[in-house]
Amino acid sequence: MARFQLDMQMGVMPDPVRMNEVADELETALDSWEGTIGRMALSSDFQTREYYKFTLAHLEREGESFEDIGKMMRWQTVVMRCIGTNTPPPLPPPGIDLEKIMEKGSGKDGKSPMSAMVTAQTITSSPFTGAESAFDSKIVKDEYEALSRDHMQIIEFGGNFGSFDRLGKIAFVNQLEQIEERWDVFLARFSLMGMLDPTFAEESAEFLKSLGMDEGDFRLFLKRAHQMMRDDAEGEILPT
Repeated sequence: MARFQLDMQMGVMPDPVRMNEVADELETALDSWEGTIGRMALSSDFQTREYYKFTLAHLEREGESFEDIGKMMRWQTVVMRCIGTNTPPPLPPPGIDLEKIMEKGSGKDGKSPMSAMVTAQTITSSPFTGAESAFDSKIVKDEYEALSRDHMQIIEFGGNFGSFDRLGKIAFVNQLEQIEERWDVFLARFSLMGMLDPTFAEESAEFLKSLGMDEGDFRLFLKRAHQMMRDDAEGEILPT
């Protein structure tokens, strides 16, 4: 779309056939995107729903929503077809402020929340190599093994999150946050001792940077995502 706009500003009219082809491609991609978003929102797996809510929280801060993005993209396909046929394009959908979206739709590094989530860097390393002297202590080693075991168990259990009743969903989120707090304390101790793997620390920093946020933002969005999930559970209709 940006390329076509630039051409028009330079007095070069776009090829109508190509405009329709691009509009078709955009519409197909949008259909697929909306389907993916819908499946994420209704997924039975906790981590999938959490990722959906995290992205929603990120968009929320930027004054955006999945619905608004979808409306804007649908409108763009219509505009492209109008340009191709040299007919006046329709006005933007009601409630969609294009200037606001352009101003607020970019993160700290210039990426929109949606593109940032899609292109985020991955973390492939572990926080520990296993050779750290702290693990010479049986207490530390036992704590790490228990924490890792509890983490794996709750992630596996969360695969059926969608089948839990409303109280079960709330209890699950609360329990997961307790495990996250234990990890925070454990990792903070290793960080203070200078025993966190440098590669892990570097990849974590790059991951946050690729999302256009800092650690404070990440924690805020994650907390907001979990609260959204609690709110959804609270709003579920009790069986009669």
